[in-house]
Amino acid sequence: MANKTILQYPNKKQFIVTVPKGLVLAKGWKRGDKLEFVISNRGEIVMRRFQK
Repeated sequence: MANKTILQYPNKKQFIVTVPKGLVLAKGWKRGDKLEFVISNRGEIVMRRFQK
């Protein structure tokens, strides 16, 4: 599944990435879920639900 989005920088303090709805539904994420970004050993950015 390929999804594209635009990296936004609206307030000059932090960037915003919009996650496509289809990807959120496929992952079973819900509004309010906490997500984390990690960089893999291969240099890829991985986004996953944060485990408490």
